[in-house]
Amino acid sequence: MDDPNAVAMIHSIGKINCSNTLKLNTDRVAHFKNRIMERGLTDSDAVIVLINVDDIHGGPLADMLMPGYNWQEIRNRGEIPFARGLAGREGIQDVLNTFDQEAGKKLQNMSEVAVVVVDHGVAEVFPA
Repeated sequence: MDDPNAVAMIHSIGKINCSNTLKLNTDRVAHFKNRIMERGLTDSDAVIVLINVDDIHGGPLADMLMPGYNWQEIRNRGEIPFARGLAGREGIQDVLNTFDQEAGKKLQNMSEVAVVVVDHGVAEVFPA
């Protein structure tokens, strides 16, 4: 797309839609927040990830985090495959810095357990 205003609008809408993805996964976020505490991890050790495997950025990231997982089984059930879990904060920081600097900066400045949503062609970071 050649129109920078249109690109910015699409990017902004993607960010808003990531909040809807978060809302649909509140039970999983609570579960993984408890897992962080149970494992004695800190907010600087791990983040909670919600990654749409069919997203342009989410697919490669999900494959890095869960190599060899059969996402097609989920698609065959008519569902959208999501990788949900804990990931090392430093590695996720590096990935965000490559495709969504705004989300990367937000994660860098967050001083609590973060939820990183990769969906709708963007990433967004929320407090857990």
